[in-house]
Amino acid sequence: MTRQETIDFNLRWSWAKLVRLYSAEADRRGITMSVGYALLSIEKEGTPSTKLGPRMGMETTSLSRTLKRMEENGLIKRIPDSKDKRSVRVFLTSDGVEARRQARDLVVGINERLAAMLGHKTINELNVGLQKLNEILEDPEHLMPIQ
Repeated sequence: MTRQETIDFNLRWSWAKLVRLYSAEADRRGITMSVGYALLSIEKEGTPSTKLGPRMGMETTSLSRTLKRMEENGLIKRIPDSKDKRSVRVFLTSDGVEARRQARDLVVGINERLAAMLGHKTINELNVGLQKLNEILEDPEHLMPIQ
């Protein structure tokens, strides 16, 4: 099997190109890709900050820096959870809602153009396959070679 025939090579190769595309667009808009991803991950009713890291695949220290930058730029506000005072919920401000709309429009637009180029059937098969892959990787023990 050549490297071009492996799943991980093709995923990483495609993802690296998407990251460059999204990063360039985020930079043009004066934000980082991680800020854009956070904007898309925060729910209207607020999201516990502890849920954002796993949802975004981001380490705690990186997430803290991103949220601090977003708060300084007026995109989010942090409010103690009314049900659990130990927890903090992250909410979008009106500027954050507008930035989220722009980020969503960008992602949807790119995905629509990819679907037009690849075909909706291919996109659907790709998404189904990636969802199955994610399910398998939730419990990767059975993938490891027997020693």
